Amino acid sequence: MDSNYQSLTWRQMASYHEELRKEIFEKVESRYSFLNIKANEISYKNSVEADSWKKVWDKPNRAASWSWADLYHEYHTRGSARRFDMALSRNGGLVGLCYGMMERDRVILRLHAVERTPVQSNAISDYIDINLYAANLYARLNNTREIWICDPVSPAHTRMYQGKGYTPHENYRGTVTHLVVKL
Repeated sequence: MDSNYQSLTWRQMASYHEELRKEIFEKVESRYSFLNIKANEISYKNSVEADSWKKVWDKPNRAASWSWADLYHEYHTRGSARRFDMALSRNGGLVGLCYGMMERDRVILRLHAVERTPVQSNAISDYIDINLYAANLYARLNNTREIWICDPVSPAHTRMYQGKGYTPHENYRGTVTHLVVKL
């Protein structure tokens, strides 16, 4: 299918990416079965729940600045065909989300929003790592050359992503606009 990707209709492209997401969800659930992780597309209910996390963070600078509900509407209308989204749940509770978009030419997977629950229990594996693992699989299945994490929440997040192999890129003011990992 890769050589014919550019000639796909919108419906075919949407179906192609939906099947890839399902494949990724199965791989995530298999790899993290010991954590009882379930992976699905983000629902509106998930987005509303994640927006409520802002009130729970003990350090407000750790809370995401975006609205998950707004992103839900944006990703499920304008960019739905090439989107990468994943909601992680554990024992029935939402623990992490990720929204991203594959560039038209599939050179870059841009992750616009990645967040985990502010409530951690028993030093469970970091849900950010699981989202990044899934994004990496999705990018590789699309023969993508780079993954970008756009607009990191804080300098602490930038350092965390650097520790995972991502390189920060700054604008002329010295503000990190995105981090990149080459595949």
